[in-house]
Amino acid sequence: MSAVHGNLSHAMRDNYNEHGVDEYYRKVAATYRNPFFPGIKKVIWTFMNRWWEAEGRSMYGSQATGESTLRVLDMAAGSGEATLCLLEWAQSTRNFTSNSSAQSSVSGPPTSQSSQAVPPDPLAALRAVQSPVGSGSSRPAFIPPNARRAAQSHSSNRKGKHVFGPMDPPQLPDDFGIDVIATDPYTSPAYTERTSRPCHSLSFTDLANGLLPDDIPQSKDAGPIWDLIVCSFALHLVTSPSELFALLYELSGKAQWLVIIAPHKKPEIKETWGWSRYDIASWSAAGEAKLYGGSRKGSIANADDDEEVTELEIVRDKVKLRLYRSNAF
Repeated sequence: MSAVHGNLSHAMRDNYNEHGVDEYYRKVAATYRNPFFPGIKKVIWTFMNRWWEAEGRSMYGSQATGESTLRVLDMAAGSGEATLCLLEWAQSTRNFTSNSSAQSSVSGPPTSQSSQAVPPDPLAALRAVQSPVGSGSSRPAFIPPNARRAAQSHSSNRKGKHVFGPMDPPQLPDDFGIDVIATDPYTSPAYTERTSRPCHSLSFTDLANGLLPDDIPQSKDAGPIWDLIVCSFALHLVTSPSELFALLYELSGKAQWLVIIAPHKKPEIKETWGWSRYDIASWSAAGEAKLYGGSRKGSIANADDDEEVTELEIVRDKVKLRLYRSNAF
């Protein structure tokens, strides 16, 4: 077989049509890269911020006791896009804090007692500055009426954009970590080359049959093996409903949360398959009214735009993230 570089064609549909899914990933086993990586990072960081706000802080924050590691299965991991995003999210605030401390230490002693170290939040100094509006020193800038109308119209057209907060990660405890175990039957070489981490060559069928990686973490109090399973740009490749059911039902007994990342809304996951769709914004079960409410804001039927964000999914750069909770936990 001749050497293969990159992803062959940039259009994945062309790759699948020409080579077939299995053969394509065998050809690019060591060179595969997901071209949607920037969008994947944005949706994962936005989701992790929401998770931390909703339950992560209470479970792993400074006041929490016990386990300090989030256990993750990166299923069909590709070249490690989801793994890299998760680990970078967990490390980013520590990197900033250490850099700020280093800059403070080399800048010399403070010139007065009122001098303070650089705040760990890069925007803290800006937020601490009072707005000039109402201070008497200046008036707000004049905005022409036509510009205001255009801005309001644009905002109303993109109302879903502000459902979730920014992707800047929160300040995490020093002892918090993410333990990622990866599986992929084809692109393990690309994963290891890019992440310097091992990747188990387990397929969807292997996992559906109950096979597990050798280094699985110990479950907590007879609970799930993993806290979170992430499947990025892969689950829609399971085209047989019976095979998809077997996989998802088996995994529902091994993890509490399932995150699906894709450029579309496939596959459809039924609640009888072991998982229930979750409302990420309110951090509660979505329910049929939210899922199939037609004209209701946030419903699946009302989210046709590739960039439309609802309470049910995070969308960035045409990449969609959906969340499911296991019916077993």
